[in-house]
Amino acid sequence: MDDEETSAVLEHEATARLLELEQLWKAPVGEMPDRVPLADLEVIEVLFQPRTMSEKHLDDLKRAIKSVGALEPLLVLPVGNRLIVVDGHHRREAYELVDFAEPVPVTYFRGSPRQAMFEAVRENSMAKLPMHNREKQDYAWKLVLVGDSSKNEISVATGVSTSQVANMRKARSLLKDDAFEHKSWFRARRAAQGKGQLEVDVEEMKERQALDWANRMAKEFTTKMATHPEIAAMALNIYFGRKLPELYHELRSFMAEDMEFEEWDENHSDF
Repeated sequence: MDDEETSAVLEHEATARLLELEQLWKAPVGEMPDRVPLADLEVIEVLFQPRTMSEKHLDDLKRAIKSVGALEPLLVLPVGNRLIVVDGHHRREAYELVDFAEPVPVTYFRGSPRQAMFEAVRENSMAKLPMHNREKQDYAWKLVLVGDSSKNEISVATGVSTSQVANMRKARSLLKDDAFEHKSWFRARRAAQGKGQLEVDVEEMKERQALDWANRMAKEFTTKMATHPEIAAMALNIYFGRKLPELYHELRSFMAEDMEFEEWDENHSDF
């Protein structure tokens, strides 16, 4: 990696924060307290929070805290005298929102900061609140940008296919320094395809609106729609009526984007 590329990597927030932690980190030894004050738990979302905050999930956790007190332990990474939250961001936020005054239970991740990034996405993938495909893809893209991980490692951690991880690595190679300007895989892929970032503000607005609607649906239906897709499809058929073909077309477009990129990928070589 030459000096110019090194500079670009350091400018990328996730990479810079990871390098900072790795320089300070030493493997923890001995016993550590199983409960710590909430104020001692540091959050670095750009590294260890693959999911978007869900208001419905926060509401559920707040009710649980008020009812039973402390919840299951948060997973934290000791770095010097700092404790970084690896898994449990919703729980930490819920504690704060209800002004929980007691020390909260924690368990410790004994691996390195880089290994903790993989643990964060593994824990979130297994959680009751599932990660959306877009969130998994964006986190896989982040791991590709950070570097020094195999396709299989990223695939296993995020649930993204090895072929798509390969696409991400090729896009990073094609975009060079510009790769670090794209925090989402959707935008990086468009740039690698030479499509540019047309109507970025409009797309951001749509994504924010879609996330809001998704949170409201989750609050109303919890996981019922996801666990009963046939009934969900019947309900959407009733709701959309004559507009159902338009919905079908839009849903197909998400799959078409991946297929289009795979076709583009066939014309480009590996690293």
